[in-house]
Amino acid sequence: MSKKILKQKPARTEEVEKWVADEVSEQRERYESIAHEMNVEIEPQREQWYREFEQRIQTTGFNWHADNKKIIKPEEIYPKPDRENKVVY
Repeated sequence: MSKKILKQKPARTEEVEKWVADEVSEQRERYESIAHEMNVEIEPQREQWYREFEQRIQTTGFNWHADNKKIIKPEEIYPKPDRENKVVY
């Protein structure tokens, strides 16, 4: 027979609620800072990195197994999505 754990959540104290709210606000500030840096500050550099990478895999290719190299054709390159970069944490 399985034990049912916490069907109802225990009430949080006011101190705990304040701590959670502070942590969430700090996380949001960090997220906004990282998202701004990714999508505004280094976007031109990132575009250059993408172009360099695409050019490299179309000319020299990449190793897909041991010494086997594969050259990527231009039509096989995935188109850049029309959205901002995602921040994953």
